[in-house]
Amino acid sequence: MKNIIFTLVIILSIGLTTQAQLIQEATDLGYTVVTENIYNTIKFEGILFTDIKATNGDIDQMANLFPVEDNGNTGPTTGLQLAQPNTVTIEEPGAITGDVYRDFKYHNGLEVTFFGENQGDDLEVIDLKSDNITINGVTLQIGDPITDLTSINYIIKDGANNNKLVKVVKEGEYAVSLSIRLDSNNKLSEIHYYENP
Repeated sequence: MKNIIFTLVIILSIGLTTQAQLIQEATDLGYTVVTENIYNTIKFEGILFTDIKATNGDIDQMANLFPVEDNGNTGPTTGLQLAQPNTVTIEEPGAITGDVYRDFKYHNGLEVTFFGENQGDDLEVIDLKSDNITINGVTLQIGDPITDLTSINYIIKDGANNNKLVKVVKEGEYAVSLSIRLDSNNKLSEIHYYENP
């Protein structure tokens, strides 16, 4: 019995050491690594990111999360239309090629793209842009200083073309990134979530 317990302790120690090494490597590369609990507090337009993902791109579920004042319309508009106050444009650009994409573009600046490998698949968020974000209870908008983000220890990373970024990733998931671009005064200029191919 002692041997089994000893073996389990060794395996657990190796696992924790490996996780700590991965976090340190990501931090050394300039990523802001947060726990799953903190990552799950992220909101766009006041709506939890986990709830946005859980819609799987379903039009009715997205309308429940982001109600559209339709002025007599029965639901979101579709097709190529100019964004009007209180509207959303929903496009499916892959219909011609067979790709399964669904883009939601809201008048307030929120854009969410869902993707699936095949028709009938649950769609997953692969791209999202917003003018505001909440992380661990702190809400920031485009133009706010990054120093207002006091709820996490962030790392400002130098990017291409003299850009500065805060790249937030969840522990163990480094292929997806939430990128907060900063201007020369360290104020938010873009909020963009995307999945690396």
